[in-house]
Order: sequence, then structure tokens, then C-alpha cells
Amino acid sequence: MIEDIVNKWLIDTKKDLFNNYIKLGLKASGDWGNSLESKSEVTSTTINAKILANDYTEQLENGRQPNKNQSPEALKAWVGWAGSTFLDKWVKDKGINVNPYAVAWKIAREGWKVPNRYNKGGLVSDVITNDKIKELTSQLLLFKVDQIKSDVIKIVR
Repeated sequence: MIEDIVNKWLIDTKKDLFNNYIKLGLKASGDWGNSLESKSEVTSTTINAKILANDYTEQLENGRQPNKNQSPEALKAWVGWAGSTFLDKWVKDKGINVNPYAVAWKIAREGWKVPNRYNKGGLVSDVITNDKIKELTSQLLLFKVDQIKSDVIKIVR
């Protein structure tokens, strides 16, 4: 069935994303890898297949712009929050001997670019490629062609 083909592709792609996350050395807490979730909906006219992950996936893939609001008050608030929450956890999980508030300050003012020394890039784009999508499309087309052949044979008999 089409659902089986789509779901197998999603499971395999999700595994590939997780393996790439590990290979790139991006795993700290493991939150991103644990957040991977696949969903699909197949109707008679559409196939909706997606893999969901934490909101910061885009930043892991493309980097992050500096904070839009560069006022001293806004920077202080963001640095206080980030330095005491996810960046505190990140430096501990990575075993990096650096002040998380200093990291937060730098991110807030400058953002970060990917690739960098902690992230060479390609978390998603190295896995979900045109070839990977063509692979799914080919499997679905083969299934449909076989289904049509079977229907034609039934009609001819």
C-alpha cells in the first residue's frame, strides 16, 4: 500500500537524520534527536508526509541572525535567559569550559554562521536531498504502475 511505502521512507529518513546528527557531533543533550517525529496522511488524491523536529532545526542547518532588538535591556534579558537555560545545558553537555552567558552575549550580538567549528553544516540538507525524494517518488510510481497492470489484467480476463 502507498501508506506503507511512505511510512517506511519516513522511518528510514528519520534514522538517517538521527545518524547524521550523531556523525556531525551535534548531539549534546540529545533533545533534537529525540524530537524527530514523522507524520503522514494519504488520501485518494494527496500524500502529505513530514518529519518534525525541534524549532531550532533551521538554526542548526543555516545558522542564526543576531537578535533584532539590540537595546541594552533586550540583550541583557535574552542573555540572562539563554545563559541560564539552554546554553548552560549546552556547554555542560558538550563539556566546553566556557561561560554560557559569554556565549549568549556573542550569539545575541553576532548570531552564528554554519558551518563553524562545532557544526560543519548539512544536518538536514545532506539527508533530505533531491535523490532521496526521487527515491520515494520512484517507489510510489512503481507501486501505481503495478496496481494499474493488475487492474488491466482483471478487466481483460
